[in-house]
Amino acid sequence: MGETKVNNNMIQDGAIDTNKLAPNSISSANITDGSIVNADISPSAAITLSKISTPGSATDFLKGDGSFGTVDTSAIATNTFNIGVLGFKMAVNDGLTIYNLIDGVVDEFHDESGVDTAENSATTNYDSSGDFYQNLDSTPGVTMHLGVEAVTFENPEHAPLITYTSQEAANGAFGAQGSITFPSLTTSIEATMVGAGGANSGNGDGGPGGSVQATITNPSIAGATWDYVVGEGGNGTSYATPSPEVGASGGYGGGGSGSTGGGGGFTGIFDGEVTIIEGGTYNENGAWQTPGSPNNYPDEGPGFADTVSPTNASEAVLIVGSGGAGENSNGAPQAQGGGGGFLAGTNGSGSFSVPTAGSGGTNASGGGADQEANGHLAAYPFGEGTGFGPSEWTQESPHPNAIHFQGGGTAYPPYHYGGAGSGYHGGGGTSDPGGTTGGAGGGAGYSNPTYVPTPSLEYETAVGAGAAPAPESTFDEAPYYTALPSPRQALFAAGAQGEGAENGASNQGGDGGILLTFDAGAQATSMTLVSDTFTANSTPTTSRIVVFAELPDGLSDFTVSVTRDNSTFDTVTLTDTGYVAGSSGTKIFTGTRTLTGTASPQVQMRWKVVGSSLSGTNKIHGVALQWA
Repeated sequence: MGETKVNNNMIQDGAIDTNKLAPNSISSANITDGSIVNADISPSAAITLSKISTPGSATDFLKGDGSFGTVDTSAIATNTFNIGVLGFKMAVNDGLTIYNLIDGVVDEFHDESGVDTAENSATTNYDSSGDFYQNLDSTPGVTMHLGVEAVTFENPEHAPLITYTSQEAANGAFGAQGSITFPSLTTSIEATMVGAGGANSGNGDGGPGGSVQATITNPSIAGATWDYVVGEGGNGTSYATPSPEVGASGGYGGGGSGSTGGGGGFTGIFDGEVTIIEGGTYNENGAWQTPGSPNNYPDEGPGFADTVSPTNASEAVLIVGSGGAGENSNGAPQAQGGGGGFLAGTNGSGSFSVPTAGSGGTNASGGGADQEANGHLAAYPFGEGTGFGPSEWTQESPHPNAIHFQGGGTAYPPYHYGGAGSGYHGGGGTSDPGGTTGGAGGGAGYSNPTYVPTPSLEYETAVGAGAAPAPESTFDEAPYYTALPSPRQALFAAGAQGEGAENGASNQGGDGGILLTFDAGAQATSMTLVSDTFTANSTPTTSRIVVFAELPDGLSDFTVSVTRDNSTFDTVTLTDTGYVAGSSGTKIFTGTRTLTGTASPQVQMRWKVVGSSLSGTNKIHGVALQWA
């Protein structure tokens, strides 16, 4: 038989399947080059990379158009920095303390979490009002006494830490007025205060000043400048006769002057600068003067002494009232002055009733003030001058026309002798409509709830001169005074404890005073700020740090470092990249560093900032740390 050949023309398309092919019967020689296309390759062929010819190097990547090229990595460091900055801004805007990244952390110091406070140096102090750390050497328990005669520190070495002013008043003002700039560490103050005592007329005792102790607390205190006034004891006795020195003047802060004795001045603290206004007689008529006749007395008296403007009532933080004068009783029973207080002053002795203009009654006395209104006047002043007439005098707080910081003073008929103690509201003055006088009323205090928590307040009920112990002081028996350490008690010297003037012993009431205790700080020459430990997901080899800071001493005085093993800290060279915003304030400092720590485990990430030879106040506002 002849040989029969089978060619492709004899085979029907699709007739030969895998079952009719022997294993390995088709080799690469049987496949025409380029005849296999993409559709001929199974999706699960799992062809290895080694079977594919790539034209690039190990750093080349396949691009979307099928060609190969090198990826631009020049922006990685910049992008990492930008992530840190954005993380810091997000933390600030959202009020976050720690803002965690996948391989990093941002801390903007909203509080002290995220910082190892135990490892910080004592000269590294946190400012909660500004959310930053600074180089300050804390000095706890600075105690200063603000008096009429002087400002005295329990420890004289603390005096350079505090910026303050103090000036004794002149003419119709008696006492001291000044300001204090609190250190940036001060957010809470323990204050003990006493108002001045009233004078006597030779017959009746002056009322003692009130007293109070409280905690004044608010973050805004840090770095703030506040004003204060310290009342001086009322002057007496002197009938109103023309003289360069006006007799019977009231104490500084508006103690009402009597023709036979002056009221004490209030003591107070204000959260800003106060305006001092001139005193004067009601309707500018001096005691014993006929209306329309020449006034023999300066504007400062004898009606009431120079005082704080009533417009400063909203700035009052803590006020305590002063005592009223004991008046000449013209042979009647001694007319005792009312005591000043915190909640309320007491009435002067003698018959007291709510008066009407032109009335008063025999031996009429002035009323004690409270925190809402002035004390009732034993008789209203002549003319009811604008700002001093009955409608204004009796106007209650918080009405804008309410009168503050004045005691009831002298005026012509019906013989209103004044002599009242001043305060946030002042006591009412006495009168002599029937030949005898009563005592003047005491002033009252006030506390601002924004600064003074009610539970922190301690005070004694006001006591009038007739019930006060000898000497006429209630402050020296107050439990918050007797609980003070002996050196602090001694700062309230005799004659400066708000004593009312004793009958037959002294014409002058005792001065007031303020005792403040708070934490202060002086600029330190070094600081060390260390973070808590943050755990990396794997062993990092590089780190990038961003520091947000105000560094008047410059980068040369600071060392910033990072560790991965909590043992070896690798120093980072920082670069100044400019301000966070504008051309001043907080700057951004950045740097990268290879990590070299070998202790196990090598996933304990921390940062450290160390300053030395510092001469300025340097502030660290936040740190962002990233690793890879």
